Amino acid sequence: MYNSAKQLQRVLTAREIRKTFIDFFTVNHEHKFVRSSPVVPFCDPTVAFVNAGMNQFKSVFLGTAAAPHKRVVNSQKCVRVGGKHNDLSVVGQDGYHHTFFEMLGNWSFGDYFKRPALWALELLRGPYNIDPGRLYVTYFAGDKLLGIPADMECFEIWRSLGFPASRILPFGCKDNFWEMGATGPCGPCTEIHIDHRPELGSVADRGKLVNAGRSDLTELWNLVFIQYNRNPDGSISQLPAHHVDTGMGFERLAAILQSKSSNYDTDLFSPLFDGIQQLSKAPVYGGSFPETSNAALLDTSYRILADHARMVTACLADGMLPDQNQKLRRVLRKALNISEHVFAHEKLLSQLVPIVVETLGEAYPEMSAKQEAVIDLINHEHDVYKNLRESSSKAFAEVLTEFPNLDDIDLMECPGFVPAYREFQVQRSKFPNNTIPGDFLYKLTDTYGLTEESFLKLAELENMNCDLDRYRAEVSLAKIKSKESQREDGGICDVALEQRISEAQATLTKRLRPTDNSHKYVYSFDSENESYKIPTLRSRVVGMLLNDAEVSRTQGSRLQDTSDTLSIVTAASNFYYESGGQQSDAGQILVSNAHKPEQPHHLLNVIRVKHLNDCVVHVCRLAAPADDHFEVAIGDEVELQVDSGTRQLNTCHHTATHLLNAAIRSLFNKVTYQVSSSVTSEQCKLELGLLGKRIQKADVQLIEDLINRIICSATTVQVELVSAADVLQENDITMVPGEVYPEQGLRLISVQCPDMQLSSKELCCGTHVTNTSELSCFCIVNLKQTNRARFAFTAVAGQAAENVLKTAALLRHRVDMLEQQFQTDKLTNATEVELQTIRHNMLHTDIKLPYAFKMDTLERIHDMLKRIKETSRTTLKEFVEVEMRNLLQEKPVDTHPFILHYITSSALVEEIPLQRATKLCSDRPILVVSMCDSVVKARCCVPQNSVNQEFDASSWLQSFAATFGGQVAAPKGQNPKIVCNMKGRKVSNLFEEQLEQALAKAHQYAKLYFKL
Repeated sequence: MYNSAKQLQRVLTAREIRKTFIDFFTVNHEHKFVRSSPVVPFCDPTVAFVNAGMNQFKSVFLGTAAAPHKRVVNSQKCVRVGGKHNDLSVVGQDGYHHTFFEMLGNWSFGDYFKRPALWALELLRGPYNIDPGRLYVTYFAGDKLLGIPADMECFEIWRSLGFPASRILPFGCKDNFWEMGATGPCGPCTEIHIDHRPELGSVADRGKLVNAGRSDLTELWNLVFIQYNRNPDGSISQLPAHHVDTGMGFERLAAILQSKSSNYDTDLFSPLFDGIQQLSKAPVYGGSFPETSNAALLDTSYRILADHARMVTACLADGMLPDQNQKLRRVLRKALNISEHVFAHEKLLSQLVPIVVETLGEAYPEMSAKQEAVIDLINHEHDVYKNLRESSSKAFAEVLTEFPNLDDIDLMECPGFVPAYREFQVQRSKFPNNTIPGDFLYKLTDTYGLTEESFLKLAELENMNCDLDRYRAEVSLAKIKSKESQREDGGICDVALEQRISEAQATLTKRLRPTDNSHKYVYSFDSENESYKIPTLRSRVVGMLLNDAEVSRTQGSRLQDTSDTLSIVTAASNFYYESGGQQSDAGQILVSNAHKPEQPHHLLNVIRVKHLNDCVVHVCRLAAPADDHFEVAIGDEVELQVDSGTRQLNTCHHTATHLLNAAIRSLFNKVTYQVSSSVTSEQCKLELGLLGKRIQKADVQLIEDLINRIICSATTVQVELVSAADVLQENDITMVPGEVYPEQGLRLISVQCPDMQLSSKELCCGTHVTNTSELSCFCIVNLKQTNRARFAFTAVAGQAAENVLKTAALLRHRVDMLEQQFQTDKLTNATEVELQTIRHNMLHTDIKLPYAFKMDTLERIHDMLKRIKETSRTTLKEFVEVEMRNLLQEKPVDTHPFILHYITSSALVEEIPLQRATKLCSDRPILVVSMCDSVVKARCCVPQNSVNQEFDASSWLQSFAATFGGQVAAPKGQNPKIVCNMKGRKVSNLFEEQLEQALAKAHQYAKLYFKL
């Protein structure tokens, strides 16, 4: 039995209080300790943070997952900063509210029920030495509407334990009936309350204050008896098994056992207060509150900073990122502001992390393991926030002068807020019913970058509503336009029809049974032929649409147009549908007429595969025009044939993405986190956050070399099915921050190469190679820095990589020959033009080349062109004219009504007169761009007959210049509608990306006018 005699001789520390709780249930009552789940909700999209001890067992109560053990005990990390439980605004104002806290709990899953649950009293008056004379207990008084009687069993149990009836109090549903949600498991509860000032009155008088919101008589422990299920109609029914769920706030318990009037006076917080004082040299924490002292402002700041330091450390250590959780970012920035403005110490928050780890790291070892990463993330956020404030302060100062009600705005992280708010003020008089329309909300997102959370905050400030349904419909429509604007067969897509088809597919699949899609993982690698074998699958048609109309049968006579779409749902499928960033399979469905076997078979091309309501939808088109013999009906058996070539490339690229992620983590030992990934048969893309490291060309070569060595090692790729409970007990599994995973059937993909110090363990639903040798080779073909600490990699593997390397070899050979000509003085104008053409194609076409080779080759070409310029007698005019005349010859006016061009040769000279370029093109609008001596300029000319209210030189050039922040003006004395120049702007290291974006915007602007 647990022996507490020695510990009763002194005040227990917080560590001892926590350990006593866990040992009491594990040693004395056969419970299993289960470590705290992360504060990032792992399988539950309904909450932003884990906010109660029962969260990780929610699926057990719902009956969707098996219990890890019959009896469980733990201490759960919890965060409350939003939704129903939002303590953020009152943190620091009193002695017991926190954004981060711990919940001690014990559970029974279908094992013991009411009487054993009252071990609680044994613990409180035994090891914790709390006088039962200070305790009151409550029980459920029953509810006539629900038809549930009073819980007299609970009352009698408390009486049998020696409690007088005057201390056993009945309450109704509001206080003593616990529910998980509007529906689902629920049941009566009994609460233990503690009187902090029993001397203030009699038991009868003090008992009347229970559940009255008094700070001197508070709830200590809640014990819930889960025995009912709340049905959708509001009625209550019995659960097949009964459970117990208890929770006791750790910080409050520590204050009681350490005889403190405030949670903040315990040893959970005092080390943090000492650290704040020593680091900042501020006056010592005095423990005063707003209503008791003028010094309370400083003490309140102490409490807020200490609380937020704990919350931020817990969240960051669990993989939550400020980029992806605005509530976390808001708390972090509030802590940074207090550090800087109250305690005059910019780095104070990050320097508190080791103290947080010292107080909590023993209970939560992930905090110790991630301490340096947490500090790096805080310092990075501090730098981002500081730069943002400096760059945004002027714009915000202006808008605050005009609109003082925005003084409390917390949208500074959105650079587009100021112009968005100005447009909002212009348009708001047109908004009906005090509601911001959905199409305008979409414009706030599309034009200014506001998120849904951002404009909801805007609406709150303005006391308006948002039409979110229309907004989300606009977002969906934009996605359809983006993805479906060009059909697979090259035809233009009818966006409205595509939307109707999507809606019809959703309606159809709601009525069908789930598709058995396990067959998608049945494939093997044929090493002799170096190809994949994917067995065909015969399955029955269970649902079908012809375009957007549900049909039970269709014939060739109804399929005269090969652009008609057939959506076919089968009972089982071996096709991979788009998920986990991986594109869907391609392939065919073989249709044969069961009633007339002598008739020819017909093939349907599967162009997309979708997953709707647990059904796999094969979106198909006829491989050739149908004859009258073609027929398919509900109930027919068809043969599903997956294209093995496409699957093999997808599979290679998905495993390559995992290896790329692991290689970057292994080589640079920095804080990294996955932002997004995309896997197709052509390539894979991975965007990563990478703190404290700028990726250079040499780093790319290191990454490639490591991955190619892993490929050569022929390492087995292991696939293991695990549960969420298994994952939560591991520390080395890579997960996407913010991703919601299912409870069961998670696929863990592992590649272990200890000799190369690489370990890749990721949860993933995609298809993967069975051995790294199947990738054959790997190379990175592009690298972009997308913002301060994010890098986007594009790579290829397998046959796609082999093709890239062959292209590179041919190009290297050609550039070698040109360089040889240069060295032997056999240069001609044609050589110069060819070098310019190669450079242009490398920069502005979709040709894929190894990134390091591309950079080296561009440098070689640049060097040759520069030396040509120094030695050649070609004039500036000839430089421009050679390029422009070639361009105009390639783009005749009948097929290209406007010209938009970056003059690649401009980078070779100190200055280039752009009017020479525009004079060569007087028959149509032209916009040309140059980059000389690290300065970008542009010029636009529009013939008088092309000028109208929607299109002129000034507006067209402005669409380009906005990306660079360039100023647009006409030459002195000239009409800005006909000719305009962009004043030179110094380029950054992101010039290529900015140029691509600016040209795309200008192209789109002109296309709208010319209706292309």
